Amino acid sequence: MSNRRNFLKNISLAFFGFGGLQENSKQVEEQGEVKFRIAHVTDQHVTSRREGHHGYQKCVESINALFPSPDFVLMGGDMVFDGLYTDLDVYQESIELYKNISDQLKMPYLHCIGNHDVLGLSSRRKVAPDHPEIGRAYIMKRLGMERDYYSFNHKGWHFIVLNSIFEKEGTSGPAYEARIGERQMDWLRFDLGKHKDKPTIAVSHFAAFSHKGQIIQDFDMKAMSGIILQDNKQLREVLERHSVRALLQGHTHVSENFQYNNVWYLTTQSASAAWWSGNWLGFEPGYTILELGERDIIRWYANEYEWEHKLDPEDTLERERIQEQKEFEAEQIRLYLQEITRE
Repeated sequence: MSNRRNFLKNISLAFFGFGGLQENSKQVEEQGEVKFRIAHVTDQHVTSRREGHHGYQKCVESINALFPSPDFVLMGGDMVFDGLYTDLDVYQESIELYKNISDQLKMPYLHCIGNHDVLGLSSRRKVAPDHPEIGRAYIMKRLGMERDYYSFNHKGWHFIVLNSIFEKEGTSGPAYEARIGERQMDWLRFDLGKHKDKPTIAVSHFAAFSHKGQIIQDFDMKAMSGIILQDNKQLREVLERHSVRALLQGHTHVSENFQYNNVWYLTTQSASAAWWSGNWLGFEPGYTILELGERDIIRWYANEYEWEHKLDPEDTLERERIQEQKEFEAEQIRLYLQEITRE
């Protein structure tokens, strides 16, 4: 009962504007001295539509204002909006906005590819199927990415950035699925073996674990299609075998944490929430801070920043969704107040 009261209290606090540091996302794995901090920022969907680029500017300003500062920022994918469906000039503008704003970060940042970052891997593409830079090539060139998956070391830790956008040929031309793929998996096995003495954190846009279907009580949701990595079992076994500390995930825009066989699967809420049209399932725009010790994760927590959504005139569905969320929050507060008066 106490957990339920705390949950309702958190909702009411958020509703009345007491946002910011979300302690309900904190988990403590080990007590110890913090050696350094990192930030995980995902699903920015940077675009001039709905003034999303100004929203992302607020995100960067929030990170720059942190004290102590993170040593670096790990981007989690879906950095721009949108290579799959929009015209090429709109996509190019989004890439430029993302890069120009990200360059204002006071610390280094590293890219991870998401499904909305790639060019034309959809039947709704706005470029020819034989475009020479279709897929990940277009954004990689413009962001100066040498590899679509890679690793690096920092202060005794090892970090791995995976590409979960597996390019393939579909029935209507170039397509993708959520998959690491055997070639990248072979590289991962070798890389982890080579750095077996270092504590490791990996990053993937698509999740290896997600409870989205349970969260929204949709028992018909095909969680393994479009939400979860198709080879998540193979990835999980590699991570477990090498005692990887955590896999940082994105894509679903909600914050989750789940531990299985001593590996934490941490999903960070979206930096854009509902594509810059308000919160998403109660989550405001935000990102995750991780505090790392000598060998273990000390803790992590969500940090939200203030941004008032700017809807376009045609955003009718978004206005309906926002109203539904407001009514839900108001009802939660009403029930909470009703319950505490009975105690």
